Amino acid sequence: MEAPSNPPAWRPLCSTAALSAAVRMLRRVGGAWLALVLWFTLCAGAAPAQARELLLDDRPTINVWPSVTLLADTDHSYTAEQLVFLPQRFVTPTGTASNLGRRAETLWLRVPLRVPEHAPGAPPLPRVLEIDYPTLNLVELSVWRGNQLVGRHRMGNQLPLAERAMATRTHAAPLDLAPGSYVLLLRVHTLSSVVLPITVRTAEAFTRYESQVQLTQGLLLGLTLCMMLYSLAHWLSLRDAVFLDYALLLAGNAVFSLTYFGIGPMWLWPQWPAVSALAAPMGIMVAVVAGTRFTRATLAVREVSVVIDTLLRVACGAALVGLVGCLLGLIGYRAAQSMVTVLGIAVTLVVLPTAAVRLRRGDRIAGYTLVGWTIYTAGALTMAGILRGLVEPTFWTQHVYPISTLVEMAAWMAVLGQRVKSIHSNADRARVESETLRTMAHTDALTGLPNRRGLNEHLGLALRKASPERILAVYLMDLDGFKPVNDRYGHDVGDALLVAVGRRLQDVLRGQDLVARLGGDEFVVLAGSLRDEQAAQALGHKLLASFSEPFLIAQHRCEVGLTIGYALAPMDGTSADALLKQADAAMYAGKQQGRRRVQRAHSVLLAGVGVGA
Repeated sequence: MEAPSNPPAWRPLCSTAALSAAVRMLRRVGGAWLALVLWFTLCAGAAPAQARELLLDDRPTINVWPSVTLLADTDHSYTAEQLVFLPQRFVTPTGTASNLGRRAETLWLRVPLRVPEHAPGAPPLPRVLEIDYPTLNLVELSVWRGNQLVGRHRMGNQLPLAERAMATRTHAAPLDLAPGSYVLLLRVHTLSSVVLPITVRTAEAFTRYESQVQLTQGLLLGLTLCMMLYSLAHWLSLRDAVFLDYALLLAGNAVFSLTYFGIGPMWLWPQWPAVSALAAPMGIMVAVVAGTRFTRATLAVREVSVVIDTLLRVACGAALVGLVGCLLGLIGYRAAQSMVTVLGIAVTLVVLPTAAVRLRRGDRIAGYTLVGWTIYTAGALTMAGILRGLVEPTFWTQHVYPISTLVEMAAWMAVLGQRVKSIHSNADRARVESETLRTMAHTDALTGLPNRRGLNEHLGLALRKASPERILAVYLMDLDGFKPVNDRYGHDVGDALLVAVGRRLQDVLRGQDLVARLGGDEFVVLAGSLRDEQAAQALGHKLLASFSEPFLIAQHRCEVGLTIGYALAPMDGTSADALLKQADAAMYAGKQQGRRRVQRAHSVLLAGVGVGA
């Protein structure tokens, strides 16, 4: 077949003129033989590669790369029919095995292979050629036996799953070949990195390998989903944005893994290949946005460095711009891939020192963050190395990133645990402070008894339970003889006497009854669930009798008595103000009648004594 008119991508490694000049120079210094050796060495280096023939024996898995030769088609114009007759145009690939990195050209791979004779009576061994890098856009395989085309297959994530050679997550094609010699030509064109871990497996080995990968991915994604649900549940209950950021971070990494490993195109969007075009970098951009917010909040980065906090804000903004640009079609795949690589590494470089500073200050959260980011960095650098053609794509190197991400997420789960603990601790402290303030507002500072505000609260609750069968008695009492004690012995003794009065009243009452101090030497007692008026009268006299014994305060004998006025609910009133006013009127009437008495408001009204008289 006639050679194509387009110039081939292969070029000699040296020109004849350059070599001749080098020979003349070496001859002038007496190096004729050295010049001759140099000539043959350079020319031999420029010769076309002779690839080792791939033997498809009964091994379950055969690495194809040692038998690959390469042609770069810069004009994207060659056809398989042209190149099958031009093996001299192909050269042995250099650099990292199975990884050509970022390449803009269309790449052709040539693999000579031989299928040996089968054992007598044994059927042909079915095999599958697989390229385990699902993000390749388009791969076309043609199988030649001599000058005859015996098979053609199309693969790639730009094709719907049903249009691929095999409906699998990777780029796979069947190789059912009879004994003999063949040439495989693969045309690869992609916007992603040209990562080519090519193997030929038996059908059984292919199924086993795919089961292993999908089981691994299923476990990783299942754990990710559990952590997402945990975080979302806490976000809904605690309303803390850190938990939402964590969930978005997990979601972004999950989208990347689903796309990168071909699980999404195979199971989630098999008929929409356009989803795969930018899903992976967009997932990482979402992760960068959420990760920077999560880190700034959990590490309190601004307290460590305003500059680092600003850098993280800028990285977050850049990722958001990139995400919007991808959604609007303004940023292509390669630009998005470069952007997420740079942003991921940049964020790591500023977070690690910040976590180290916080850890030296004794911050436990910083320790978890430092461990998580360190492990993540190892995975991210490995992934960056694969994308840049520096790391060989094996099962483990390709799974380092999702595994490191999961370990990082587990470390950050500990961060969230500390966050939950801190939130509950702060809530408990706030509740204690609130209760303390409330207690201070409702409690008499001297005696520890409820004050007027506390009394009104308790009285309002007690009135709801009052009934003719469960009478509530409100006793308002004033100390008789307190002023002389206070004037004679001083305020310290007077204050101690008031405290002792409160205790004595509590000792006389039932546990369900309440003693309050209104101020000065006025006290109020609430006694509920009394069966009748006689029981209320009896309790009042019991209170009065309890003051027959003097108080011993700081070695001083202090004699004080009580004058008690009381009102009953619901007979004498159903509101707190009415009952207290009537009890106060009854007490005043009792003082007018000679002190140290128990007087009911009803009897005062019958006697014609008004409130406040």
